Amino acid sequence: MFKTFLKIACRHVWQTKLYAFINVTGLAIGTVCVLLAVIYLSDEHGYDQFHAHNPNLYRITTTYTDKGQATTTGGTGQVQGPAFSAQIPEIRHYARIMGGDIYSDVRAGERALNVQLLFADSSFFDVFSFHLLHGDKNSALKSVNSVVLTEKTARKFFNRTDVVGRILQMDADPSAMRLGKPLVVSAVVENPPVNSSIQFDMLSPFAFLQVSFDDKNWLSAYLGTFVVLHPRANREEVIGKFNRIHKMNTKSTKSVAYGLQRITDIHLNPQEVSNQNREAGIINGSKPIYSLIFLGLAAFILLMASINFINISIANAMRRAKEVGIRKATGSSRVAIMLQFFGESAIINILAFICAIGITISVLPVYNQLADKQFTLSEIIKPPLMLALLGILSINIIVSGLYPAYLLANFNPITALNNRQKLSSDNLLGRGLLVFQFAIAIALGIATMVFYRQMQFIQSKTLGYNPHQIVKIRISGVRDVHQVTRRFRDLLKENPSIKYISLAGEFGFQDVQVGESKTLSYVRTIDEKYVDLMQIMIANGRNFSDQFRSDREFGVLVNEAFVKAAQIKNPVGAQIRPQSDFAENLTIIGIMKDFHYGSLKQRIQPLIMPMSDRYGGDALWVKVEVKQQAEALALLERTFKKVSPGAVFNYNFLDQQNALEYKTEMRWQKIIGYATAISIAICCMGLFGLTHLSTARRTKETAIRMVLGATAAHIAILFSRSFLLAVAIAILCACPVSYYLLNLWLSDFAYRIDITWWMFAITGSLAFVLTLTTVSSQAFLAALKNPVSSLRAE
Repeated sequence: MFKTFLKIACRHVWQTKLYAFINVTGLAIGTVCVLLAVIYLSDEHGYDQFHAHNPNLYRITTTYTDKGQATTTGGTGQVQGPAFSAQIPEIRHYARIMGGDIYSDVRAGERALNVQLLFADSSFFDVFSFHLLHGDKNSALKSVNSVVLTEKTARKFFNRTDVVGRILQMDADPSAMRLGKPLVVSAVVENPPVNSSIQFDMLSPFAFLQVSFDDKNWLSAYLGTFVVLHPRANREEVIGKFNRIHKMNTKSTKSVAYGLQRITDIHLNPQEVSNQNREAGIINGSKPIYSLIFLGLAAFILLMASINFINISIANAMRRAKEVGIRKATGSSRVAIMLQFFGESAIINILAFICAIGITISVLPVYNQLADKQFTLSEIIKPPLMLALLGILSINIIVSGLYPAYLLANFNPITALNNRQKLSSDNLLGRGLLVFQFAIAIALGIATMVFYRQMQFIQSKTLGYNPHQIVKIRISGVRDVHQVTRRFRDLLKENPSIKYISLAGEFGFQDVQVGESKTLSYVRTIDEKYVDLMQIMIANGRNFSDQFRSDREFGVLVNEAFVKAAQIKNPVGAQIRPQSDFAENLTIIGIMKDFHYGSLKQRIQPLIMPMSDRYGGDALWVKVEVKQQAEALALLERTFKKVSPGAVFNYNFLDQQNALEYKTEMRWQKIIGYATAISIAICCMGLFGLTHLSTARRTKETAIRMVLGATAAHIAILFSRSFLLAVAIAILCACPVSYYLLNLWLSDFAYRIDITWWMFAITGSLAFVLTLTTVSSQAFLAALKNPVSSLRAE
């Protein structure tokens, strides 16, 4: 019996090659999308699962409450880890780490590299499961001048990994300078897995950091403190002990509360730790919404392909009515007929699944670039993933095959044999599925347009300064930045490829005292060249000038947002004082027009700019001639190495740095664009198949109409009418949903476009044009046939 079913099913698939091709292609593409989305989802949920102490490994979080507003950070200070561990028996191990965005220039002989540095307690390898290739984990971080290299860093320095005992130098590091002796490689560790939230090139003992920075403040929260609890420990009781110990050690009125976050929750739940400090060691956090959106898009695309299968099967049902009637008349049961047609669905889906596996393997390199991942073939053949894929295949077979099989099995044999079988309710389900399919494609089309317009708006928006051809060169370590800057300028002042050189530094957000009130403001130190280099407009007052010696000591520029926030009526000449890093009151000498020194996702915040000649900086900003860019970069590198021996030349263009702020949005613009293209292609394939079946079923009707004087255009309109109505209903359904969801996405941007009616009009018009083109092409071909031949056809 099974052999007969299989033979009939294969014969039918072969006889309907066009429809089989449409179904297999659509289902294969949909399955590829779901497969890639499942791999992505599995990877996102697989972060930090490799640690042996899971699920008892936690990060301590700190929540500050001020004036009823709570702010949570994923960090603590230096004192909490040792204090908690000493007084709470439930803690088996603890380790503090500080790094993430900390990079240092490290030298081995004549080879210097800028490495990602992580400071860690000697218990690091007791807490985390990073495997050592060489060295002893118990002593690797015991000595204050010992360092642990990753495998790739060891190869960069020494071209091999067995390098225990080799010497490294950190010439401009404050701890190394105080220590007065070289660093010794104590161990080599495997490269951190790509699905690790903690990434580093080199580990240095926490004691090495404390040589120059030993902080006893209980209110600090800038590094990561991880604890391993006993399996039977009560998490809430441990948190209660944290808070009691804190109260015993500080008399601050500031409300502080601690928490515990599982390490496996960190990657996908950064919103649980707002204001997350990257110095706490976590640099590649994500959001669960990304993987869910991706999976949702893929599921919709696969559903669209399944809708094609269902609609084509329903449309093709009338052609198989006699087959069903004969089989029922000869004794076949309803279940047997359902199994027959269900088997045909299974064959189509299995063929599509096999094709999908091959396509997925071939597109992995392109997909890795798009998703910013490093997936390999091994990700696909993992047993849990293979089980998930078999589940997807089973679900798809059921979704796409169940209703057509049920519909065909319920045909009345007498009416079927007499060609009087009709589909119930005029095939309302098929029409509803068609509308749903169009609605998805139209919604994605609208999303693509809005994404593109918003990204175009960001890239073209006037920033209040000119970021083009500006090179930012980082000055690392403890170096005399003023001497570096002077020598740099002296050596390059006559070179025509260099227009401006400025020293600037980032001091972050600080409270600025203005009279009796405080204004939270961003602090950036600059010199007299900066305003001209950036082409910033001065709204009131003046720029820094060599003619005013007091500028260096007490001068400061502020932006309009600062004046407004601080409510200063006569800003020029007013005095302000930042709460840290600055010893004296500063006098406002000029007000700059607001410019976007941060992301366009946030409103322009208050900004103050004292002189870097007094307070220092951490980067040289250089304006180069556009026609001499390559020559200028080579010259900058040679000059930098000359004025700062042993330092690594690290630079980036300001416009490229700005673009990185929107890396995620740009990636999602591409993903939505690809999803739209795929959904449109699947819609068009389904329309083509349905129209082909419709014209074949209505061959005689078309011939009669042509004989009676109908034109090809009339036939095309007749065939297109029901499909165009479905598109119109789909537009009405898709537009309000798209408007709501896209407004939610745009709400993340302080500066954004407005969603206007013409975006919906263009997308809807394109949907009408594509539908009319696809359907009309088949209708015209049917109309061009010889009516005599069509009327004779059975």
